[in-house]
Amino acid sequence: MDNKYRHANGNYKSTGSRRRVTARTMVLALSLMLALTSCGVSPVAEASSGNEVTTSAQTADNAVSKSEMFTERDLSGAYDESEAETITFSGSSAATSAASRVTIKGSKITITAEGVYIVSGTLTDGQIIVDADDAAKVQIVLKGASITSSTSAAIYVKSADKVFVTTATGTDNTLANGGSFTADGDTNIDGAVFAKDDITFNGSGSLTIDSPAGHGVVGKDDVKFAGGTYTITAAKHGVQANDSVRLAESDVTVTSGSDKDGIHVSDDADEEEGTESDRFFYMADGSLTISSGDDGIHADAAVSIEGGTITVNESYEGIEGLSISISGGSTTVTASDDGLNAAGGNASSGSKTFGNDDWGGGGRGGFSDGGTNGSIVISGGNVHVTAGGDGIDSNGSLEISGGYTVVEGPSQGDTSVLDYNGTASISAGTFIGTGGAGMAENFSSAEQGCIAVNVGSQSAGSTVTLKDASGTVIAETTPGLDYAVVYVSAKDMTKGETYTLTAGSYSESITLTDNLYSTLSGGMQGSFGGGGPRGEMNEGGQMQDNAGGGMKGGHGGGMKGRKPSGGMHDGTLPGDSGSSAPGEMPDGITGATQLTGGETV
Repeated sequence: MDNKYRHANGNYKSTGSRRRVTARTMVLALSLMLALTSCGVSPVAEASSGNEVTTSAQTADNAVSKSEMFTERDLSGAYDESEAETITFSGSSAATSAASRVTIKGSKITITAEGVYIVSGTLTDGQIIVDADDAAKVQIVLKGASITSSTSAAIYVKSADKVFVTTATGTDNTLANGGSFTADGDTNIDGAVFAKDDITFNGSGSLTIDSPAGHGVVGKDDVKFAGGTYTITAAKHGVQANDSVRLAESDVTVTSGSDKDGIHVSDDADEEEGTESDRFFYMADGSLTISSGDDGIHADAAVSIEGGTITVNESYEGIEGLSISISGGSTTVTASDDGLNAAGGNASSGSKTFGNDDWGGGGRGGFSDGGTNGSIVISGGNVHVTAGGDGIDSNGSLEISGGYTVVEGPSQGDTSVLDYNGTASISAGTFIGTGGAGMAENFSSAEQGCIAVNVGSQSAGSTVTLKDASGTVIAETTPGLDYAVVYVSAKDMTKGETYTLTAGSYSESITLTDNLYSTLSGGMQGSFGGGGPRGEMNEGGQMQDNAGGGMKGGHGGGMKGRKPSGGMHDGTLPGDSGSSAPGEMPDGITGATQLTGGETV
């Protein structure tokens, strides 16, 4: 861990300790941002028409948080080649210019001191180990390097303050495990890259990470992607970190294994910090593409997306965290269960397999409130969710105060476009939702017009259009799934005005006598928490309600209906909404976004 933290003015202050200072500098910035959005001030300007949101105001907002999340050295990827040492591979052997700081034993290369090391060539079965002083900053520059370790990590950070893995401009590089892992004493190495201290990937080249028997990247502290192009393929989690995963100025593609997350931030075993506030995912800009067997992105505490492009092509649950905040960028999620899920801090709370929070979690037909500490805040950006379960599911509150959000859910089963235990408010932005009618529920409050109506059975591809009295299109979308209800809310919708809603064969003129207009008859908003077993698909591929009469909770009553083995199988849609009781956050921390930044090079 860095032993200093950086103030906003760029000065550095020693902490006197190798552990991270948890003074909430980042929390203050985020609290200000959330306070502004709660007042209807969005950090991202809305587009006047169409499906996209302009991001002209986004840069300044990102700069505040981004400077706390990344150091200048993280983002620069710079190095002086004339002062760097070299490590050159040739098959099973290696040579180095740094005789006093690098030891070579066969195909095992150990870096023992701070410095910059340029690595090139192919190592067929070996590894680089960083075993330096705990104050050392080590930069490994991959310059056309390929490292494979048959039984361990290609790069193993055993001890350092921080390690930078930099890809040189115009080079392609590979780090791979050969298919098995051998422990290093008490350390269970289980990733193609394994770091016991902070690790930053940067530069402007490309890096392929392949882990056929384990995780792609494992970081016991922070893992950062701050420049370069990365392709990560793993049998387990694509990227696993204890404290945080942070992404900026990078192009990252992750493919994880069956029942595993693309990005996974969790540390149930480590109580040293005494808080879950470190266990977060943060993205400022760049791009992230994920195909996962379980969650696309999971963080025990917070998921914060300020910009960039996220595409979750395949997942069980798309994005899960105790709090989810989206203030900019473009986020597209495809999930077989919930799209966005604000669930408990337990790493298994939203997984396809049973976890601690899966028992007693309740459902709408159960006997538990499912927890109310979760939160989802969308204040800007473009969000598009396609879900086989609930589109947006919060074990707590939901707030939309900006951006352009489209949610598509299935037409049948115990699902809803919106599912929340506390309150759901919309004060700005555009929201369009389509899905099933059986458990549909509307927002609980609105500061702009919001229509939620049953439209009968409409087929996928049937366009939804809302026009004002003059015929101007207020909002429009073409769902890719069949639907029976439609939600539309936009800043131009006002009480007392009349609008025409068309959805496939349905068309109706609606006068807003209040900001909230609804003909929904399903659902039990906020009653009993986050959901039970999904209804099974019949032979015709249609969802059929479970024994709970269409109410979540079904057979299990107060028990969540997780299936021991997830995934689409034998024509059934697995699992439930993934909501579960988050439990109490320590030190008075609530479900709001809690990120810890502040560090030096």
